[in-house]
Amino acid sequence: MLSQDQRAEFYASGLLKVKSLLSEKAIEHARTAILQRFEPLGLSLGGKWQLENVSPTGWPDKGYKAKEIGNKVEEVERLLDEPGVKPMANALLDDAELDHEFFKRPQILVTLPNAGEWFMPNNGWHVDVPRLSTGACPGVQIFILLSEIKPGGGGTLAISGSHQLLNNEGFIRSRDVTKRLRAEPLFQAFMSEPRHTIDWFEVQAPTTEPVEVKVVELTGAPGDAYFIDLRTLHSGAPNMSHKPRMMATHRFLRADAAKEMAVIRTE
Repeated sequence: MLSQDQRAEFYASGLLKVKSLLSEKAIEHARTAILQRFEPLGLSLGGKWQLENVSPTGWPDKGYKAKEIGNKVEEVERLLDEPGVKPMANALLDDAELDHEFFKRPQILVTLPNAGEWFMPNNGWHVDVPRLSTGACPGVQIFILLSEIKPGGGGTLAISGSHQLLNNEGFIRSRDVTKRLRAEPLFQAFMSEPRHTIDWFEVQAPTTEPVEVKVVELTGAPGDAYFIDLRTLHSGAPNMSHKPRMMATHRFLRADAAKEMAVIRTE
């Protein structure tokens, strides 16, 4: 399932896109179930969005509160049982033993239209897990596209190559990873105004470490999926399209990483 080229791409960039990984049927069931959650909010009806009379919110407001729809959606959880999902995650992690307690179920990601024009966010960049004492990859995160997402349509942003930074400095809590990177001259420029002097999508910008980074926008068709190294810096993005961005995400965490995180959590 995992080719040598795909493995090399993932290890070098921290990201891997797999087109049409999930079936149309599974995607449609998940999308319909999510849309039903938005009906009480007056944002959908009969499996379709109803946004004609809804005024776009401003970034970073997604247009609703996450607790209003929750994440306990059976059809979304079933996405992880699609034939290609877990085997690909396992292959990227060299069949390491996985933990199932830290991240128990997929998360729903929906962003309603919320920007008149697109811009690169300079805040909200984060990682979801700490850097381990070994510097090793703690796991992978899958982003599943439930709708077509075009450039500027609210697709998650990830910084290719950022998973290679700070791996020789011992254990670093997730909130401190971003703080440390802000001290890097490159990220100081990136996370401040103005940000238009560098084309972050096209130019591979060097860091003080022998690593080049650039921004990748997670776009594509329903059923496409991205796998990213859990050390990768990522962020939400404005949605300047006229359609909601719909994704589901889940984190596959290595069992040894979970054990180290649990020890630190109790300190």
